[in-house]
Amino acid sequence: MNTLWQAIRCRLNAKLTFILLCLTPASLCADPEVGAAFLDESSVPWKSNEFDIARWKTLVGGLEGGQIPQSDVQFGLWNLAPHGIYHRHSHEAPEIYYILSGKALWTVGDEEREVGPGTIIYTRPNTEHAMVNRSSDPVQAIWVWWAPGGDAGVFAADYNFTENAPAQPANAGFHEGAAKKLYTE
Repeated sequence: MNTLWQAIRCRLNAKLTFILLCLTPASLCADPEVGAAFLDESSVPWKSNEFDIARWKTLVGGLEGGQIPQSDVQFGLWNLAPHGIYHRHSHEAPEIYYILSGKALWTVGDEEREVGPGTIIYTRPNTEHAMVNRSSDPVQAIWVWWAPGGDAGVFAADYNFTENAPAQPANAGFHEGAAKKLYTE
């Protein structure tokens, strides 16, 4: 059984690698100014939203100061807090999540599904989506945004919250670990 699980994980990792290679522009690999880049993600501070239930580290690209510069892709780590509810929203950038650990109820458009490790979620531009963590552990994921047709303006566009923020359970949130709050009013 263990060998079967290892084979499945290997296939999932190969699929993720393939997806990321397809999404990562060749310019990142060929950019003479970037050269060989090594990054210890533990040195990158977390950022969080105003609700304190989602936090992320932008490792590559984007307008938030990705540690490895790239104009048409954003890539990093993302967490959904234990018991956190990230209400329905949309944005112009297409998005992919690859769940590393934890479980959540995830909604994209009209489709709702329980997701866990090894799940890949693709959200088309301007498609409403939401996430609910019903456990005491954070959901950890890799996230990727890219600029369709090279239009990096999608990174600067506002989030469109399509419902009011719900009251979070008393035990929801990170309460620590975010060095910078973004998207606050």
